[in-house]
Amino acid sequence: MNLPADVWPTERVRAWTTALDALAAAGEAAVAATAEQDLLAGTADALTGHFADWVIVDVSPGWRASRFVAGSRLEPELATAVAALSVQGCPVIVSSMARCTPLVQASMADPAELGVLQDGRRVADAFRAGSYAVSPITDGENAIGAITIVRSNSEPHVTFLELSVLSHIADLTAAAIERLGGPASRPGPHRQDLRDAP
Repeated sequence: MNLPADVWPTERVRAWTTALDALAAAGEAAVAATAEQDLLAGTADALTGHFADWVIVDVSPGWRASRFVAGSRLEPELATAVAALSVQGCPVIVSSMARCTPLVQASMADPAELGVLQDGRRVADAFRAGSYAVSPITDGENAIGAITIVRSNSEPHVTFLELSVLSHIADLTAAAIERLGGPASRPGPHRQDLRDAP
């Protein structure tokens, strides 16, 4: 069946292609991971690029939590600074996890909702964020983490399409965590050990 060209505008086709490519890449990362730190890094790296400018993956099963941050821009210092933040300082991520509900924000209502860096800058400002989506990683009924994607203000807004795909990616991540059977083993330059976090 051939549809007229105006039924599938180029931008919509690009969005679907990008979303499906991200899902496939995250699926590969979930299958290939042999440890949770591999899973966090692989998932964040798989989503960074056309799907998201910045990705934050938080996992906190049991008593230990880890965070991995990846960005499409070459700013390793910023990724490290965001990874050092407690998830408790990121109201939108905490809200998504507490409610076990995915969230999408087409514009930045409160620049502090992604947290505030040690130097006082808001994460949203440092990321030049225009929109974001958060999907909790659940083990059935409880959130054990979240995946947050952020797009810069120069990119198309995150939509419900990306949120839907992100929810599937969170499910793949949860299944991989269950397969791996434990918390991330150690913090690294873009990861965070949140054992002592509030």
